[in-house]
Amino acid sequence: MAAEEKQGSGNPLRDPRDRRLSRIAGPSSLVIFGVTGDLARKKLIPAVYDLANRGLLPPSFSLVGFGRRPWSNEDFAAQVLESVRAHARTDFDENVWKQLAQGIRFVEGGFDSDEAFANLKATLEALDSERGTRGNHAFYLSVPPKSFEQVCQQLSRHGLAETSEGKWRRVVIEKPFGHDLQSARELNNVVESVFPADSVFRIDHYLGKETVQNILALRFANQMFEPIWNANFVDHVQITMAEDIGIGGRAGYYDGVGAARDVIQNHLLQLLALTAMEEPISFDADHLRAEKEKSSRPSGFRRTCPSTRHAASTPEAGRAGKSHRIPGGRGFQPRLDHGNLRRRPPGHQHAPLGRGPLLPAGREAARPACH
Repeated sequence: MAAEEKQGSGNPLRDPRDRRLSRIAGPSSLVIFGVTGDLARKKLIPAVYDLANRGLLPPSFSLVGFGRRPWSNEDFAAQVLESVRAHARTDFDENVWKQLAQGIRFVEGGFDSDEAFANLKATLEALDSERGTRGNHAFYLSVPPKSFEQVCQQLSRHGLAETSEGKWRRVVIEKPFGHDLQSARELNNVVESVFPADSVFRIDHYLGKETVQNILALRFANQMFEPIWNANFVDHVQITMAEDIGIGGRAGYYDGVGAARDVIQNHLLQLLALTAMEEPISFDADHLRAEKEKSSRPSGFRRTCPSTRHAASTPEAGRAGKSHRIPGGRGFQPRLDHGNLRRRPPGHQHAPLGRGPLLPAGREAARPACH
């Protein structure tokens, strides 16, 4: 355990008496499109090494990069090593690196090149026979949103998205997903025409940060904070994003996407949802997503009493404890009446932890009448 903590792989929330083995991935390969970009260099590649260093990847795992650079497999491996040394969270282990480096491949080409995707297919077939990846391949699209459709169509055209018995293909799509609701739906139709719905992972890598994940534990499993996380005690919520790096090599990305679409409509709104949502029935994906959606929809605002109307969204909204009179209504309603930040009547006693079974989906406890 001490050696594990020294490597930085220990989970501070895990009971040291828990000796269960971690789940290890099966034989597979990971193909990263946009592997020369900032995200892949600083986050994705170091994360792959960290998984290998913690023993969570099989010996047969392979990493395939796809890009326009005229690199050989050895050139790409050198770039991977540089990223690992600079950004990995665990200590560098030469033996782990040698094992990982044996499965590193690079395919040169653009997203519009049929020849490049034919080479990619040949590379994956070679890995199946040489490395034992068994036809299990995941495709990580760390590319600008405008390229999602093209890459998916190329994967389909060259038979790279097809699954068979005992083999799987999955696609991971980075945010932002479309530029508005209509484009997001159109893109979703394209992606799901290529991959089954349960093989598509739309990811916001920001949610992988331990600090973000710990918000749920801080809110719902902490006996000190959970009873007071409401509008009676919270004056307002401020979410600040501060970076200590400049644009760097992301100028082209920001020209096409912009900072607002890059961070506000995903990273920051996810933080808002985690801060304001109700406790889900369970912490599986469906229930968690349902409560996030409730907290972020204007139609999901709760009324203070039956006679009040739904609050309209206002630019200055943000103070959980400040109320404004609802036109035509007899009561008051908080500006931010999301989730557990709803206003409670004076003298309300919050139920303690372990309060019994949760209400079924779609039902909620009756609220006291307004005064």
